[in-house]
Amino acid sequence: MNKQLMDIECYKNYFCIGIRDYVTKELLFYEISEERNDLDLIYNWCKNFKGFLITFNGIHYDNMVIKYLIKNYNNYKYLEWSNITLDLKYFSDKIIHGDSFDEEIKQIKYFKTGWTDIDLFLYWSKMLRMSKKISLKSLGIQLGYHTVQELPYKPDTILKLEDLPKLRYYNYTHDLGILELLTSNMEDEIKLRGNIVKEYGLHCWSWDAPKIASEALLKDYCKITNKNTKEVRNYKFEKPTMLLGKLLNGFNPNFQLPLFQQLWLDVCNSTNSFSKELLVNINNTSIRLTYGIGGLHSINENEKYYSDDNIQVKTSDIASLYPNIIINYNCIRFPEVLQQYLNVKTDRIIAKKAKNKAKDTFLKLILNSTSGLLDNQHSWLYFPEGAMRLRLIGQLFLTKAIEICIINNWQVVSANTDGIEVLVPKNEIDNYELQLNQVANDFNLDFEHEDYNKIIYKNVNNYICETSGNKLKQKGLFVTKPLLSNSVDELVIAKALEAYYINNIKPQEFISNPDKYDLHIYNYCKSNKIGKDFTVYHDGKIQQQLNRYYFSKNAPYLFKQKHGVGTMQHVNVGEGVKIFNNYEEKSWEVYNVNYKYYISKTQKIIDEINLLNQLKLF
Repeated sequence: MNKQLMDIECYKNYFCIGIRDYVTKELLFYEISEERNDLDLIYNWCKNFKGFLITFNGIHYDNMVIKYLIKNYNNYKYLEWSNITLDLKYFSDKIIHGDSFDEEIKQIKYFKTGWTDIDLFLYWSKMLRMSKKISLKSLGIQLGYHTVQELPYKPDTILKLEDLPKLRYYNYTHDLGILELLTSNMEDEIKLRGNIVKEYGLHCWSWDAPKIASEALLKDYCKITNKNTKEVRNYKFEKPTMLLGKLLNGFNPNFQLPLFQQLWLDVCNSTNSFSKELLVNINNTSIRLTYGIGGLHSINENEKYYSDDNIQVKTSDIASLYPNIIINYNCIRFPEVLQQYLNVKTDRIIAKKAKNKAKDTFLKLILNSTSGLLDNQHSWLYFPEGAMRLRLIGQLFLTKAIEICIINNWQVVSANTDGIEVLVPKNEIDNYELQLNQVANDFNLDFEHEDYNKIIYKNVNNYICETSGNKLKQKGLFVTKPLLSNSVDELVIAKALEAYYINNIKPQEFISNPDKYDLHIYNYCKSNKIGKDFTVYHDGKIQQQLNRYYFSKNAPYLFKQKHGVGTMQHVNVGEGVKIFNNYEEKSWEVYNVNYKYYISKTQKIIDEINLLNQLKLF
């Protein structure tokens, strides 16, 4: 089916809509301005288009304005162009600043069109959007788009004729350009939703994973119970007072060590929530464990562990921890849904064996997203007792695995939600796996074991591991290929750390030879968005709030000044930068990169790890 990318710009005296065919790249550009009035063309295109309309935040903004235009077309066609743009701007501002319960907004929200929306902004969970405020421009930087360009004129600007070419170019080159790149990057996600629509009848083109899981389970639940989906979707439950010991009825880890026996008593006697930090110093295991809503975590700082002729670094993860606990310990409120969840697990095993990737991915999505819905007070699946039971059992079971290791004198070096890392004598590996597998079997769970050659911790959220098969696992500042929505700043440092710890290449050698190690200038770049309360200066010139830049020798500093008054503040203290909002392919000599800056930052991380690791040995 036809896929069109769309983006709008809306001012008091200017309105435009850019539309680009995703396959053919054909551009349609319409506007309402002093120069031309394309109202009829816009209306006819909107009324006749029946394909997929791909946007970024289109459902809650761009498409709303377009639907408002369609609804008011019969009035608009008798108005001057300036009155049309003024009214569109009025409605645009109402969306941005208004009340979602506004009657006019509600009417437009449910106004039917002939196209199918694919809003890529909604592919991220609401929590992620709220916490990180994902923007199309920041995604453009992460995807390596050639230009970093903010809206050239503030939204309340009264545009001049000479301003229009710049705004047009911004719309169809910058916004549509990034949207095209993002669409290409997310084709698998779009394809997945297409398969779900076709096979399961869920209109999920603009849903994130939790909503897909919620609506899939809801559909089956209502089919089984003959209940109304709207009624069930609006179920509301109050959070009760919970004595945690009662929530754990049917589960007992039977701890043997006094420290963990006391932990069990503390959990059972707690109400509503539980958090604790536990210092374990027994046999040759010395580790700090934290317990809380987010799961069990160890506190690891600047540590290194290597396999050798005698010792094997083992990682043991609990397979499908949360899905299995949900099933084993009745963590879903509705028995019919719990049974359906079990059916999903069974069906996934079948799909995986049959190598039905599309079905496997869909069913995995349901299994992995449900745990978060149990703790979401806005979800019809909200079940705080089940969510707490799930998290407590996960932490206590992992503690049981840690206890077994301690009793057998196997050194536990790390724990994180659903797995542990342990130093095991090579002649005891079989016994190690046997004992962990046995305790897992007792609780109807399974361990998956893997060998590491090495594991390097900056801390529990920043580490790099090399498996015995020479595959890498990276997190935090060691990640060289970050997921969208995560930072990609100064990737050369992560790459240099990998080169050092995996291939024994020194930072100076790696960072200073970009051609030799196939590094791109973007690897040296970082981005920074300064708040609207500040004016940004570089080399005496005012800059936009969002900038991409790299550290360069003898380059001007980047400054910010609040409200245009007061003292200038360094954005990067003591370091000059080259603004790189527009990509230019040059020789490395011309780029004039300040390699010493990146080498110093990398070496500092290495020194901290090495120094503190050495101190811990004494």
